[in-house]
Amino acid sequence: MMNAIDHLYYLYLNPLIDANKYSTIAAWSLAIARALAANKVDPQQVFAEVGLNLQQLESAPNSRIAIEQMTSLWGYAQQVTNNEAFGLCVGQYAYPIHFSELGSLLINSKTLAAAFETLPHYGPLVSNSAAVSLQRTPTLLGFTITPLNSVEISHLAIDAFFASLMLLGKQMIGQQALVKKVELQKANVTNPATWETFFNANVDFNQTQNCMWMDRTILEQPVAHRDQHLAEQKETSVQQYLTQMQSLSWREKTSQGIHTLLVDQQPNAAKIAQMFNISERTLSRYLQVEGCNFRQLLANKRLELAHHYLVNTPIAINCLSDTLGYTSVSNFSRSFQKWTGQSPGCYRKQHQQNRE
Repeated sequence: MMNAIDHLYYLYLNPLIDANKYSTIAAWSLAIARALAANKVDPQQVFAEVGLNLQQLESAPNSRIAIEQMTSLWGYAQQVTNNEAFGLCVGQYAYPIHFSELGSLLINSKTLAAAFETLPHYGPLVSNSAAVSLQRTPTLLGFTITPLNSVEISHLAIDAFFASLMLLGKQMIGQQALVKKVELQKANVTNPATWETFFNANVDFNQTQNCMWMDRTILEQPVAHRDQHLAEQKETSVQQYLTQMQSLSWREKTSQGIHTLLVDQQPNAAKIAQMFNISERTLSRYLQVEGCNFRQLLANKRLELAHHYLVNTPIAINCLSDTLGYTSVSNFSRSFQKWTGQSPGCYRKQHQQNRE
């Protein structure tokens, strides 16, 4: 049950939480349903247990599922299958055709490298609850998935995404040693060999990032049977879908953008404006019409994340200050005191006492 302080905090923060609207495309849930059926488990019953209607989702694969429900679905699916590597199984049932127009766009790319280069931009179509980025070395391309701070994503979802990308690559260029190594944040794996056998590569667990490293030479090979005209059509359709999906207020868009940037950099209005291909001045005007400004939204997002880390993690306050983009611990403490009337240390201690 929520204690008094948590309840007051929830009432204060609830509009911000609702505004985040972090979600996943329903096609992922259909891949889970197919994998459950392959494991002799009734998917309709599993979906019902977490409040989802499988028939409705099958009729609308482009619809969205709240990330909280999706994470619950992953957890319950793992429980009923008793399979810690269930995400790898799901990746085998994530058919490109079911991912709106994005799957067709990827398949009709000139090279695998070109296909993967589009994913950081179009990643929100699949899920807007993680930051997708690429890392490059002279010989490797690293596809990286970083969950947003305080947004809970199942490790099985990461496994499934990497598995589906690898299998898509093999579908496009044939059976080659595409993956060279995989780094996963998940720990406490009973049988690591399951992952190494699946990816046919070294897999390191308990890492600081989720990254699948692929051979750039293979990625840059031309893809046979591509259709340039179809690729252009699908890219237009994907952009239209994203526009529709992100038909949020500018307050909501900016809040999401701030959350994404806080993964690895300091947010500012110029960077947020660039994300949406508008000028900083235009962004400021849009926010003003909605009765807010960038500074307020940044402060609200920092408060939301500060609460999460102080209450739910043992992170040191000086590290939390850095994570939230403050120039010093004293600046963070001063801002937090102004928000809550308490220092970060007292706030954490009071919540710990209330939970005991």
